[in-house]
Order: sequence, then C-alpha cells, then structure tokens
Amino acid sequence: MPYPTLPGRRFEYDAGGGSVYYGNDINEITTALTTEQMAELNNTDNTNIVIQKNVYNTTALLTVWVFLPEKYVIAGLGMMHTLTNWSGAGVTIAGSSDSTNGLDGTWINATLPNGAIPKVMLDDDQWRDSIQPCTFSEAIKVLRLIYSGGYDFADDASVKIYALHIYGVKAAGEVPDDILFLDDDASGDPEFIRDLDFGDRPEGTTVTHRIKLRNSSTTKIANNLTLSLIDADFTFSMDEGATWVTGATITSLAPQGVSNSILIKNTIPPPTQMLGPRAPRFEVTIGSWS
Repeated sequence: MPYPTLPGRRFEYDAGGGSVYYGNDINEITTALTTEQMAELNNTDNTNIVIQKNVYNTTALLTVWVFLPEKYVIAGLGMMHTLTNWSGAGVTIAGSSDSTNGLDGTWINATLPNGAIPKVMLDDDQWRDSIQPCTFSEAIKVLRLIYSGGYDFADDASVKIYALHIYGVKAAGEVPDDILFLDDDASGDPEFIRDLDFGDRPEGTTVTHRIKLRNSSTTKIANNLTLSLIDADFTFSMDEGATWVTGATITSLAPQGVSNSILIKNTIPPPTQMLGPRAPRFEVTIGSWS
C-alpha cells in the first residue's frame, strides 16, 4: 500500500546548518545537541532515545528548540516519541520568525489540521505514514516543541523522544546563493517541492529518475561541488548510465548555471528483504563561492 504524499522536503538540519537545543520549560534552554545527536534525531529508527526525562510525583516536561539557518514554510512534522498519559500530557508547538535565542521574539502557535499530536508514535514506519500536518501563519526560523508526559500524584511520568523530522520549503527570498535540486523528469525541470519518492514497489525491481543541480546565485560561481549518495540500494550516474557511483564531483557551476542530467538508480534486491520505508540522503557540499 503506498504511503501518503509527502507534505514537503525534509530539512536535514543536522547537515544543513541547523542546531537543536533542549531544556525544561520555555524559558530554560540548557543543552545543545551534538552533530551526532542531531543526526540521530533526524533518523528514522525507534530504538535510540535522543532526549528523555523521567520524574516522580511531578510533571515530566521537555522543551525542544530547532534553529533553522533560514526561514522555512513548514508543512508537516515526522515524529517518534512516547509520553506517559497523565493529566496534561501532550505536545505543544510554536514557531518564531524573529527569535535570536529561542527566548526572545514573537511566537506563533502552530495550526494542526489533524488535531492534537498523538502521545505515542513509535511504530516502525510511523515517521512516514503518520506525518503530522503542521503549518504557521508565516515562515519561521525557530521551531519550539513542548513535550509533556503530564502529572499524576505519586506516579512516574516520562518523555522519550526518538525522532523529529521537519517538512516544508525554504521561504521565498531566503539564501539567494544555494544549490537547488531540479526534477529533470518533469516538464520544465522544476525545483523539487517535496522529497523524491520512488514509490511502493515489489522486491527485485529497479527504477531510475533524472535530476539536475542549479546554482541559484545571480553573481557567484559555486566551486568544487561534492556529490554523495550513500545507501545500499542507490547509485547515480553522471554519464547516462555508463558508470554508476555513490560519489562524484562537479568542478563548478556558473551563476544560474545548471548541471548535466544526473541519473539516480534505485534497485531493490530479490526477496527476502526488510519491508518498509527508507529515507536515503543525496548530499551536495559546496567547496567555495567566488
């Protein structure tokens, strides 16, 4: 059965210039996640707890701040967590377009079309089949989530956070010097507005998809681009399928320049394989701008 259409592109905040902090209440930022911890939070497994709080006879409360490198139009959240189901338990979400430290600025409450975020989201593929629609009245630069396990007299309360994915698109006018991913299989080579989905397919099949890279800068050359796609089921080709690789380089892209077509191949081996969704990452690192 196909998974629902993705609401946007998943922001890889662990590799794209974001940062994540957590603390107790909204006025108490205490700890920054390391790059490794951010990668785990942006991962898809439901076994490694990244942030947790366990208390007795008081409210279990954790606040998480995600600082984005530019303003984003948020469309949805992929989540994996467990909260105890005591009085007051739940997840409260807000965003800010102008906060500099997570404490100042103006905060906007999120609109959640599906209603309250479930207190338990821990099934193997819940990060993909139960993405929570989440929007704001304007583009935001800081996302704040308050996780509460609630309170019950003389009982344990807990919050356990395994994963947090942010879907959306970069706001218009943000970061004019960037590398954009274009859909070369679509008419007019539009920029991807959601992650490329290879769909629900049987084992033992192979499909390909063409993309291009575009330098969005109007004045700067992007130099020494490093491309990497590290996943057992994916390779790509820069020469129309003559060779298949997991890494390559592009010497430069001129202002507004577009790369040649890049062919991405997804091969699912014959049975028996682990069923379920995957989320490999195609990374482009820019050596310098000139």
